[in-house]
Amino acid sequence: MGRRMLGRRIPVLPVFAAVLVVGVSIAPSQKGRTAALVLPARGEMLQVGEELEYKVSYSFFNIGTIRIQVLDREERDGKTVFRAQALMDSNPSLSWLVDLHVRFLSEMDEKIFSYRWSSDDSSNHQLDFKKFLFDYDNNRVLNEKGKKLPSGERIVESVDTLSIKGPCQDGLSLFFYARENVRQKKQVRVPTLIEKKEEFTDINFMNKRTGVEVDAIEYPVEVVEFDGEAEYVGIFGLTGGFRGWFSNDDARVPILARMNVILGSIKIQLVKWNRPGWQPPRYVEEQ
Repeated sequence: MGRRMLGRRIPVLPVFAAVLVVGVSIAPSQKGRTAALVLPARGEMLQVGEELEYKVSYSFFNIGTIRIQVLDREERDGKTVFRAQALMDSNPSLSWLVDLHVRFLSEMDEKIFSYRWSSDDSSNHQLDFKKFLFDYDNNRVLNEKGKKLPSGERIVESVDTLSIKGPCQDGLSLFFYARENVRQKKQVRVPTLIEKKEEFTDINFMNKRTGVEVDAIEYPVEVVEFDGEAEYVGIFGLTGGFRGWFSNDDARVPILARMNVILGSIKIQLVKWNRPGWQPPRYVEEQ
């Protein structure tokens, strides 16, 4: 696993943290059918103040952390809009191999569709930024790219307009979309726009109850399992199949994920959380 492979940054989130990614995803459609708007189930998943931290490991190596936070909510044009961010950092002890520092910020409504997405990437000792502004009335997305100077000034280097067919999700909002839908039973095929190229993420929500163990929790956690396939190469070299296990409760907190990479697989597990009133549900086998 060389620096170049680990340093690649493209979307992954529809999956888990997938943790996050760069890109935009068109509203999912039922697999095997014509494209249609699929609304997530309503629940109590989105909670302002929630903070989740994950460890990303490859074999015996801790290669980085992902922190996801729900920052605030506000009423805007008759809609409730949530603002969330994801902070991704590689392990400092592996700086000779990979140096990854990325921040994603997403604004989404209660139906988990994105209105604005941005990223700040300081991996190359300079700050590169990207921004997506969603214009649903005209079925388009404004895409800005540029750099932030040491003075703090942001210099826009390119502006493009991307065509879309309807309400979209960015990589971070897809993380929350998966949480909303994980306790349903259906297959969705998510067209995912990556660097102006449409790729696909297939997700199989099975509503399969089971138990998993992670280091940070002293007992088996009751979870719902799902799996899928990413038809692109994402962050940390993600490509191909993935599996995820989210808590089987209204919070639907991602507990564990396994994802294929170019050379093997990586594991992403919950290590810290701050969600008022929430504790991981204990798994008890049915008699």
